[in-house]
Amino acid sequence: MQRVRRFAWIPLASALLALPATAHADDLFSSTLHRYGLVVALAAAFGVGLMTAATPCVYPMIAITVSVFGARKETRGRAMWLSTAFVLGLAALFVPLGLFAGLTGTVAGRVAGSPIVQLLEAVLMIGMAVNMFGLFEISLPSSWQDRLSAAGGLGARGAFIIGLATGPIAAPCATAGLVGILDYVFRERDVAGGGLALFAYSLGLGLPFWLVGSLSLGLPKPGRWMDRVKSVFGVVLVVLGLFYLRHVVPALAAPPAFFPAKTWAFVALLVGGLALGAVHLSLKDGTPVQRGRKLAGVVIAAFGGLWLATYEPPPPTIAWIAPTADLGALARTEHRPVLVDFGATWCAACEELLRHTFSDAEVRREAERFVMVRVDATEPTPAIDALQTRYEVRGLPTVLLFDVSGREVRRVSEFVPAPQMLGYLRAVR
Repeated sequence: MQRVRRFAWIPLASALLALPATAHADDLFSSTLHRYGLVVALAAAFGVGLMTAATPCVYPMIAITVSVFGARKETRGRAMWLSTAFVLGLAALFVPLGLFAGLTGTVAGRVAGSPIVQLLEAVLMIGMAVNMFGLFEISLPSSWQDRLSAAGGLGARGAFIIGLATGPIAAPCATAGLVGILDYVFRERDVAGGGLALFAYSLGLGLPFWLVGSLSLGLPKPGRWMDRVKSVFGVVLVVLGLFYLRHVVPALAAPPAFFPAKTWAFVALLVGGLALGAVHLSLKDGTPVQRGRKLAGVVIAAFGGLWLATYEPPPPTIAWIAPTADLGALARTEHRPVLVDFGATWCAACEELLRHTFSDAEVRREAERFVMVRVDATEPTPAIDALQTRYEVRGLPTVLLFDVSGREVRRVSEFVPAPQMLGYLRAVR
């Protein structure tokens, strides 16, 4: 099997760059958080980390890594301390990714909104998927691995360093889980929630190491089940690749006209692709027919998963107008209140406002007495930058409401459901 040693940093870099350039909020972590609350969402992040530990990128390293930092040669209490230091080292790598994603806000979003970056992300995700399917392997250079082995005798500090360095080893299998969490953190700018989610992910990833190191537990023998877990992550990465690519190739965003745009049809594609061989067959072993089935199954399952997660029929829209330099003067000139929506295609909460709030029938009826202005900041121009500076718009989404005198009476800087927006509109005169 070909080994690519010099580029072990690429998966982590791609996960960090994959702060989504687009719109939809229905990733696993976000949907779980919105439907079931923070505790269940953190449990989901923990579970994804634990699944990552069961992949061939990580699983064979558990016993070896524990031996390197020496936990199995110590007393029970000392072994627990060394194992805990190792897990904290893992967290020290992943948690800052969430903090960075939450703090970069609009700047990273503008970069991610570029078609070139979206195409790069699609290529990276699909390339990482090929790695998951076993056609090549990314690992640390041998010199780095030797240095990590030498750090094993440094006690808790050495265990921490090894945990910190294990992240790049896990990264080829970690990208699919990381992107979903980083997506949420970037869109919501939730630094605390993102840090907690990535800490929970790190705990899940580190749990098998901790159990083996602290309690001297044995592990099930490696086998084909690990390749199947890895293939699951590979399919997820292909879905992510298509997610980015659909903004470069818009035809991918929706099923073709002859295909029913229904949930049951998307589920049928997903299940059919899995049954055909997306997970249980291999691209590196088997007959040409089996490899063909694997490839076809991955493509079919990926499109089913993509459309199941992202497709929505186009919502009814409001007749938006372009902005003017003085929004307050617009209200006075028109003798009507003004609503100004600052948004961008890379801002998921902005797109949710369009799809779920401004498309609501009652909101649209109430909006008829407003001058409805849309400021598309996807690709900023000097005029848009000046408008954002003038009205102190520091992040997206931002919705400004002006009364008929031209005075700003309310500012909304997050997604709000239709009933809440309706109340805001009715209060403006």
